[in-house]
Amino acid sequence: MAEEKGMSKLIFTVFVIVLLAFLFFHFYKVNNIEKQYQATMKTITAQLKEASKEIVSLKGEVDVLKLKLEIASIINEVAKNNFGIAEDKINALVSKLEAKKHKNIDEIKKLKEQIDILFTKKDNNQIIEALGKLQKVIEQQ
Repeated sequence: MAEEKGMSKLIFTVFVIVLLAFLFFHFYKVNNIEKQYQATMKTITAQLKEASKEIVSLKGEVDVLKLKLEIASIINEVAKNNFGIAEDKINALVSKLEAKKHKNIDEIKKLKEQIDILFTKKDNNQIIEALGKLQKVIEQQ
């Protein structure tokens, strides 16, 4: 009987040691998985920040291209001698830039005044040249 009790204690001790070994292994694996998760999240967060910066940059480029397209449309109207339509378009463009609070709005307004004077003279070449200057000022964001 004493031998059975000794054997039972030995089996119980071995069982507890194996159970503790499994428990230790489990916590070790969970800790590794958590570290991998944190590293992955850090990487994803960095990638999202980079992508966000790139999106902002691309939005700025798209806005500049839209403004260039509007100026090209005005130049097209001037080339067709549609000065009234061109003047309306340039007024709308300057109003839009003023609403967006463009940083060079004062210089843009001065160029618009010069262009308005050129519209009265109906000199296509000078108007187109002034619109080119306007485009360069708008691009300086």
